[in-house]
Amino acid sequence: MKLSTVRLGQNRTAAARLQKKHCVVLPYPDVGALIASGDDWWERAGADSGERHRLDDISWAPLIARPSRVIAVGANHAVRVRELGCPLPVAPEFSVRNGGHVVVGAEDDIRVPAEGQEVLWGVELGVVIGRRARDVTARTALAHVAGYTVVNDIAVRNGAQDVPPAAVATVVGPALVTTDEVPIGARGLTMSCLVDGRVRQKASTSELLFDVATVIAHVSRSVTLLPGDLITTGTPTESGTGHEREEPPRSRTQVISVIRGVGELRNAVMRPSPQ
Repeated sequence: MKLSTVRLGQNRTAAARLQKKHCVVLPYPDVGALIASGDDWWERAGADSGERHRLDDISWAPLIARPSRVIAVGANHAVRVRELGCPLPVAPEFSVRNGGHVVVGAEDDIRVPAEGQEVLWGVELGVVIGRRARDVTARTALAHVAGYTVVNDIAVRNGAQDVPPAAVATVVGPALVTTDEVPIGARGLTMSCLVDGRVRQKASTSELLFDVATVIAHVSRSVTLLPGDLITTGTPTESGTGHEREEPPRSRTQVISVIRGVGELRNAVMRPSPQ
């Protein structure tokens, strides 16, 4: 099953189940609200009684409009660890963003400030929690996953490389693909990021240093994961993510993030034109 949050007019969004050429609207404002509505969300997501819209007539809203918590895993690819000059981690390293983070849709434009000297992006596998998880084991962790999605964190960095980047927005979507539609643990999926038509990242979800089950088990030791929480599992490399390192800043940059079998994000990253 594929679920998305769609825009139906200027001020209305709704969770929807995607079919080949149309979607079935569900009585929830977004997919996060659907998943948080109870353990039987799966059955209600399969309901066939909602209004239908052609996919050509809708646009993609943020999959989870206001995630109460985003867990961002740090360096989780060997190449990324080498870039940072760090030893291989012995356990997943992560940070927790509690509310207030800007989440945008799969085809939305993203505006970055003019003073940002470097725009950073990176495709990541997103994991959406479907059942409460606390102190779970890697063996049982995947039972707490609702599904998978595509994520790209957009940030800007001013000045030296050792200055932490400032988050601008997290792109999530266009769909949540439920666990029965992908390999166990979403392993073996090709992920790539193209910037203005050039491939800047390409990797496989099988190359994660810590797979999805291990990440969930580790995080759940210190954080109670709730339905609708989003985990981002780490971007493959930063070597190509800063477009302005090699070329003059552009006022509009097209960033395409793809995970085969999960979905595709197509976003224009825009900054004010130089005066």
